[in-house]
Amino acid sequence: MKTSFCGAIVAIILCLTSYSLLSAAGEKHSISLETPPQVQIVQIDYYLKVLKEFAGGKPALHFEVKIKNLSEKAERFSVMVSAPDGTSAAGFIPEKAKKKGDLPLLEPREEGKITIPLVTEQLAKDFSVVVEIAPPE
Repeated sequence: MKTSFCGAIVAIILCLTSYSLLSAAGEKHSISLETPPQVQIVQIDYYLKVLKEFAGGKPALHFEVKIKNLSEKAERFSVMVSAPDGTSAAGFIPEKAKKKGDLPLLEPREEGKITIPLVTEQLAKDFSVVVEIAPPE
């Protein structure tokens, strides 16, 4: 009986916390972009999602970044998302090679996408997204 009561209280607290974070996600946020001339940002989306296996079930702000390689040669790109509180996360586009034994490169005029989870206690009003050319592995 005590366990189910405590579980119910924890569930209510999680729901209220998730609701306040989701309503904050509906607000307008500013995203500053920094990219080299070889990159075109095609799309940036962000949303809150709770994953049990990530950060112990804490809500994470997920950024979906889609870019296009404007260079005349194949490149690999590093994408970093940062919040003003110093929280940041990064990843590569492409994350891995298409075929075993190939280098992970985005061909000229090809588009690539990555989803980057950012664990943050507060949803900030602004974020920065930095895209850089990265050496292939």
